[in-house]
Amino acid sequence: MDPITAATATMAVQLAVAIIMAGTFYASPAERCTRYWALSGLLSAVGVLIVIINAGAPKLGLSVTGNTAIIAGMVTQWWGVRAFYRRRRNILGWVILAGFAALFALSMLLDQPLRHRALLSSLAMALLALLNLLELWKRRHPVPSFAAMLAVVAALVSFVAFSARAIGIYRDHPHFLPDTAAGAGVVVVYMIPMVSTLLFAMALLLLYFERMVAEKHQMATHDELTGLYNRRAIVAAGKREIDVAQRLGRPLAVAYIDIDHFKKINDQLGHDAGDHVITDIGHILKDTCRNIDIVGRYGGEEFCIIFPGMDREGVTMLAERLLGEVRRYRFRDNLPVTVSMGFAVLQPQETERSWTALMQRADGLLYQAKSAGRNRYCI
Repeated sequence: MDPITAATATMAVQLAVAIIMAGTFYASPAERCTRYWALSGLLSAVGVLIVIINAGAPKLGLSVTGNTAIIAGMVTQWWGVRAFYRRRRNILGWVILAGFAALFALSMLLDQPLRHRALLSSLAMALLALLNLLELWKRRHPVPSFAAMLAVVAALVSFVAFSARAIGIYRDHPHFLPDTAAGAGVVVVYMIPMVSTLLFAMALLLLYFERMVAEKHQMATHDELTGLYNRRAIVAAGKREIDVAQRLGRPLAVAYIDIDHFKKINDQLGHDAGDHVITDIGHILKDTCRNIDIVGRYGGEEFCIIFPGMDREGVTMLAERLLGEVRRYRFRDNLPVTVSMGFAVLQPQETERSWTALMQRADGLLYQAKSAGRNRYCI
């Protein structure tokens, strides 16, 4: 493959990436990351096109513009990765871009050999590939997804390819120059960067869609206000835990909890204050329970907690601790807030017990706690 054909193929890949990213941005215009990625593909494609047009008898303005556009595409790609991880645009990108444009223009004005500018471009690209790699590596999860691993591999391949190109140019190997690339030089200068660019773009898209799926799952199973499980998730978990408890012959407890005099809080302080109280109480309950306990908002000012493997004795100790933690809570440092709690315990010998029946029992015990004066629990 000759250099012009390889460069044209690279431009086509960049343009395809720009169109795909632009479509993703159009579907979700609030996302900054897809905006950066679409702009990255467009800048890179335009830059390669200018370089192709300017081949043969290069002009200063076109040479600087085309090569700077390619570097600008990589800078915006890096900014897009940072935006994906909710980080701000880094000024280092502007420094790299301005420094590259100035040094490239100076090299043209001094009429230095092409290898000097090719070396400058390779080093800038290797640096930006390394920044992408570091950004992804710092944000990796203990168990990375396929998309995360693909993005890291693609960034690593890009870094290695640009570094190898820079080393080849530094050693004055003519096959690593863009206009005389041949054999392995075509592979290093054009083919590997083109493939790694395509893989990296696909990996970024997969990362983006993975996050969208995770957010939709979060919305479907978690309460928006408190971040706890919602009623649907609690009911599903409760049915599952009852089946497990009956199959393994172990106890299970369920708590039904209600904030006392919550209507008065809303009437006196407003609904925003009421929302803060619900959120704070939910966090207190979550922080006081064990890691295996399932805490959720059942509706309004009501909460539900499932305690796998907990018998009556364990429930009594935990109920005292929960009640004590809530009693110590003061909203806005002066308003005491209390709760009433009903605990229903499913004994191992109870073979026929549904989630609805268990919640009805907990609801009845909650009513007893309220009837007895509130700020207490019944088991």
